[in-house]
Amino acid sequence: MDALYKKIIEQLVSSGKRIREKSGKIQDIGVAKKNLTEEDIRIERELKEIVKEFDQKHEFYAEEENEDFLEAKDVWAVDPISGTSAFIRGLPNYAIVAAHIHNNEVQFAAVYDPSMDNLYTAYRNKGAYLNNQKILVKNDPEKPSIIFNWSPDWKDSAKAKKIFYELSDFELYRMLSSYAVNDCLVACGKYNGVVCLAKDSFPSFASSLIIREAGGIFTNINGEENIRPSDRIFIGGDAKTYQKLKSIVGRILE
Repeated sequence: MDALYKKIIEQLVSSGKRIREKSGKIQDIGVAKKNLTEEDIRIERELKEIVKEFDQKHEFYAEEENEDFLEAKDVWAVDPISGTSAFIRGLPNYAIVAAHIHNNEVQFAAVYDPSMDNLYTAYRNKGAYLNNQKILVKNDPEKPSIIFNWSPDWKDSAKAKKIFYELSDFELYRMLSSYAVNDCLVACGKYNGVVCLAKDSFPSFASSLIIREAGGIFTNINGEENIRPSDRIFIGGDAKTYQKLKSIVGRILE
């Protein structure tokens, strides 16, 4: 698999360098949905081609043309452009995201942020890395810094607002950037935790491995590390921060 992982990384980086020149200069072509560009479709198709050339039995799960999660021994979960809204607006910290799932466990993850030329990778039981340098979550300080990812498509705004209010007791941040990049900022110790109310699960497969391999915890609302395509609530961070966030979110949403 190492050869395939290397090829996927090379594709993420080459695609990222191409789209960086188009950020803020590209049109939203979405009709049935907002925030869709020709690059989302191109990147998804090119990554799928690489995966299928390696092994036709590997299934492909991605946001634009491969939304059905097909059960298989090997599945690739891809978000061709995570944070497309930021990409269209010319804002930083969008990303291309890929993760390999084997027997329902994520084995490899890569998140490339073209705006910063930052490549985050993780390999099961081998650690997490930023530009080939090992990264670790930051232990819980007195007042943890928390990222709150709240999708505009989230169905229950009243409960989301309640979570936002309770998280305000921490040092709280909301950003327009890719949720995958935000999770990686937790993995490399710039923030202590993250709560995500998402519209889909595509980038979170990669995030789950990157945060865990950096020494943290990342789960769905049920506390399960092996997330599912239907999951929409994600919590991550160092162990102490994670427990605090899990308690707040669980009390409000479960």
